[in-house]
Amino acid sequence: PAAINTNYNILHISGNLAGEIMIEQENQNLKLTMNSGSATTLASVFTNIVPDTEWNYYAITLVSSSVGLTSKAYRNGQLFGENNVSTIDIPHILPQSGGLNMRIGVDWADSANRLVGSLDEFRYWKTERTSEEIFNNWFIALGGGTNKYDSNVALGCYLKFNEGITGIDSIDKNVLDYSGR
Repeated sequence: PAAINTNYNILHISGNLAGEIMIEQENQNLKLTMNSGSATTLASVFTNIVPDTEWNYYAITLVSSSVGLTSKAYRNGQLFGENNVSTIDIPHILPQSGGLNMRIGVDWADSANRLVGSLDEFRYWKTERTSEEIFNNWFIALGGGTNKYDSNVALGCYLKFNEGITGIDSIDKNVLDYSGR
């Protein structure tokens, strides 16, 4: 984990237009920001979720419904907080013909607030995980879907940063993609 008295970019996703999703650590808080390209911005701040510099597992879910957007934050499989926003214009966040751009540990346009710390793995699900799924699986390695098996087809991206540690920097700096198909 990063030091807790500064700001770090954790995730930045942007589409072809001005829409974006960002997750940042601001001191002891995690901040989720969505911008649709207009003046409308959703900011969910989960206060004091990063209590120390010890290893913790964090999950953030975001789901849209007829009443708006709900974001939830989890620490070590336990629900930490929930925020609801009744309206936001989100059509430009969805991928267009060019798809989405995603960076982990750094803002897409500005590298000033790079993440300083360690990530064990990164999972990006295309559907919301339930509280039970997060609690039961936060400490378990997952398999991505393959040609023969349809397990975890909603797992959009699964990166592992701690596999095959050899002690040789040129090999160990590689990230393994376990996303499957």
